[in-house]
Amino acid sequence: MIHSVDACVRAGSSGQRCSVKDVQVQTVTSARSGSNDEFLFEVRVKNLCPCSVRNVRVDGRGFDSTLEVDPAVFRAEGGGIYLVNAGGPIATMATVSFVYSWDHYFQLTPKSLDVECS
Repeated sequence: MIHSVDACVRAGSSGQRCSVKDVQVQTVTSARSGSNDEFLFEVRVKNLCPCSVRNVRVDGRGFDSTLEVDPAVFRAEGGGIYLVNAGGPIATMATVSFVYSWDHYFQLTPKSLDVECS
């Protein structure tokens, strides 16, 4: 059963609701990319909510990469918004990751999601 982000109460806590604050986006520089002044960045999107989440979207205005990013993992939807994991579920404490290449990192901020309550 899918609910909006406000519908699922965090299990075992004092009534807090799962929200975009329960999605952690971490970007790590992993290596230099070829002979350019570019770097490889690994992005890890982790679900910290005690429920599975889906339709995770991040704000990534300006995002670009010289390395092709699998659209099943990270796909532009327009207006600087990107869909993670093709909208599919991300289990609690699971991570979806991808690598991109550019001369600087891009700030990626959780924007919205749906929570699956059991």
